[in-house]
Amino acid sequence: MTADPNFLRKLGRRCRALRHASGLSQLDMVRGHDFSLSHYQKIERGELDARLSTLRKLANAYNVTLSELLKGL
Repeated sequence: MTADPNFLRKLGRRCRALRHASGLSQLDMVRGHDFSLSHYQKIERGELDARLSTLRKLANAYNVTLSELLKGL
């Protein structure tokens, strides 16, 4: 089963908006969160179907719940 490209783009935009709201660069975002810069950049561009464990790490980094990260997507 392939991921919905529209969902991936929306998730990427949400991640970018949360990162900007936190005042973080992409490099700041990946430090200490156990994923690479290129991996994170692909998520923001909507090119990568991130695993649930990665989405949980992102939510924690943004200080939101997983449901808040995914709400409305």
